[in-house]
Amino acid sequence: MEFDVGIIGTGPAGLSAAIFGQRLGLRCVVFGDTPGGNLCVIEEVLNFPGFPEGVGGAALGAKMFSQAQKEGAFFPMQPVQGLRKGEDLFIFEAMGKVEFKAPLGIIACGLVPKLDQIPMTNLKGIHLCATCDGPLYRGRGAVLAIIGGGNTAATYAIKLSKIAQMVHIIYRGSPLKMEHAMERMVKGLNNVNIWLNTQLKDFLGKERVEGLRLEAQDKKEEILKVDGVFLAAGWEAKLDFLDMEVKRTPEGYIWTDAHLMTSVPGLFAAGDVRDTDLRQIIAACADGARAANHAFEYLQGKI
Repeated sequence: MEFDVGIIGTGPAGLSAAIFGQRLGLRCVVFGDTPGGNLCVIEEVLNFPGFPEGVGGAALGAKMFSQAQKEGAFFPMQPVQGLRKGEDLFIFEAMGKVEFKAPLGIIACGLVPKLDQIPMTNLKGIHLCATCDGPLYRGRGAVLAIIGGGNTAATYAIKLSKIAQMVHIIYRGSPLKMEHAMERMVKGLNNVNIWLNTQLKDFLGKERVEGLRLEAQDKKEEILKVDGVFLAAGWEAKLDFLDMEVKRTPEGYIWTDAHLMTSVPGLFAAGDVRDTDLRQIIAACADGARAANHAFEYLQGKI
């Protein structure tokens, strides 16, 4: 099946690219199996324009998905298995080796959290974004935990210290991996406690997280009561579907030029997966719109 542009990702960037691409007259096929992408793990979004009372992440993702469908974008509802460059077209391989072809491509697959050391759970109150979900705890005298010891954990601690009564940073190693300047800032906060050489063994609670079972280096276990947990072990770009060389930054993000085009002509990137200075929903939406517009211009020979 042939389209004008293949979009990898059903998060804010990919869905915005689909909406704007369709409105520009581009036939869009969008790969992904979760409407809204990582939005579905955000309990409530409080910083997206148009929703002064906040909106559930899953609900916002569903609205974006529905709008892209209404514009006519095609959704196989499958993640892409492979992306390679043919003679004139990009070839997107879905499950069952079904191939979709298009002269343009937009990678908007976002990032995946590093969860290899995190126990599995379905409890509420476990978050991936301090900016998005931190305000939920404002004015509640909350005790919050951050899992991780790098720069992400430091950023979360600084933000959450202004909201919570107490913030616990739990890191399985020693010393902390955050930059020295950030570590100095965190250690200067009087409501932040740091646990080193401490492993998270389990989340405790019935419907919401109520506590953590921790294990120290000497195997001694301790229960820490908390109202919420923020996972800050880090995020990474998962690009193993690429069957071609695409330039990346040392951190693993996709490099893009001023038109959001990658090192491969005709292939664009949008949202958190690219080298951007702001990883927020609104920035991803803007990226998606820009990528679609620049892809349209590229097809017309304007860039």
